[in-house]
Amino acid sequence: MYKVYKESWLKYYKFTISDFICLNITFLLPLISGIISKTNYRSYLGLAVMMWLCFYIYVLLNDAYHNIYCRGYYEEVKVVVYQVSLIYLWAIVIAFVLKTSTIYSRFYIIIMYLATITLTYMARNIIKGYSKKRLRSSGKTKKVVVFTYRDKLDKLEEIISSIENNDCDVYDFDRVVVLDEPPHLAGTVPHLISKDAAYHYIKKNVVDEVVIYASNYNDLIFEIEETCISMGVVVHYVLGERSSNYPVKEVVEDFGQFKVVTSGLNVISARQLFVKRTIDICGSLVGLLIMGICCLFVAPMIYLKSPGPIFYSQIRVGTNGRPFKIYKFRSMYPDAEKRKAELMSQNKMSGLMFKMDNDPRIIETIGQFIRTTSIDELPQMWNVLKGEMSLVGTRPPTLEEFKQYSFHHKSRLAMKPGITGLWQISGRSEVTNFEDIVALDNQYISEWRMISDVKILLKTVMVVFKRCGAV
Repeated sequence: MYKVYKESWLKYYKFTISDFICLNITFLLPLISGIISKTNYRSYLGLAVMMWLCFYIYVLLNDAYHNIYCRGYYEEVKVVVYQVSLIYLWAIVIAFVLKTSTIYSRFYIIIMYLATITLTYMARNIIKGYSKKRLRSSGKTKKVVVFTYRDKLDKLEEIISSIENNDCDVYDFDRVVVLDEPPHLAGTVPHLISKDAAYHYIKKNVVDEVVIYASNYNDLIFEIEETCISMGVVVHYVLGERSSNYPVKEVVEDFGQFKVVTSGLNVISARQLFVKRTIDICGSLVGLLIMGICCLFVAPMIYLKSPGPIFYSQIRVGTNGRPFKIYKFRSMYPDAEKRKAELMSQNKMSGLMFKMDNDPRIIETIGQFIRTTSIDELPQMWNVLKGEMSLVGTRPPTLEEFKQYSFHHKSRLAMKPGITGLWQISGRSEVTNFEDIVALDNQYISEWRMISDVKILLKTVMVVFKRCGAV
């Protein structure tokens, strides 16, 4: 039998519980030490509840414990400081919004913040060290036999080291079988003379798992796999090495009746997609409410300055090339598209996008205002609610731009397009090379985590209020 944990919280439940306990202990320290009286301490319980909520949200949105067993001491310090800082920052912002921040002492908050970092860091290292030591001393190490070929021996030590350092289990690589070479070879792991000798060794000794490291899956590998499985031993087949110019993520999954390796710029779980979509729906509903209020003031001004439709719609290209109709408040005169050709010589963008300074097609005063403040983007909340767009993503191209794409340009459409994104918060008026925009979009997609969207949304609000980076 083989337990599959993947990267779920269950695999790292010890760290989740430990972090939560450390967060709560720091709230008790001021009371236990007598720094805060019981009467004053009650006000801090509200802050503790905010911390619990922020901790839960952080664990939900972020892969907080990914590869925790292979992190060094310095790397763990950075991760702990980042996690604790973000949780405290969120809690303080919530307290500020609720107008309760003034009742908390800054001195006590700093003490609790530093104590949380210290306790969390110490607890994590104790758990990691204890878990490994306990497994080794209890005899629960997993005994492994490796089947491989001569041309793979150079990388065998690297694979063994990788497995030992990247998992919460402790492995004992007991024997190696080189299928096309005599047994007298250098190495840290003892060799068996042949596959038949390996079969007898597995039968008579404790062997939990087998690793097969070969270039091709052939009849011999099939025989080894079947024989080992017939003895109840778990078999791991190391997939062939592949290289790519892109930061490719891979996952093994079922595809119909076949077991396949799925590759892409990123691999996102159903849980992450559900959270992202939930945030999109909630955000779009709030956005539509704000749009309705703005419409009461913006619509008459648009019509007075330029009689015609209040809203502007255009066919854009979405996920993997799917066309959809995007909506905006109209910020340009009705003949804007016709006049675009005569203004192409003033395009400041290098590549497949059009932007120019002091665009004469923009409606005087109101047009520039709603573009600078990004109010013109609010009707796209309807696209978000319908599921055609997301709050955060890559900007959808026009059909004309899409038709001129090279192969690598289409990678920016691998995720659902968004109202804001990495390009927008990077100063979109300063980034004038289309290839740089594609690079930013690919960076967003390949490095995407839910916490990335939260950061971009917060930075977008700051950019909008500063009225910078918009044209």
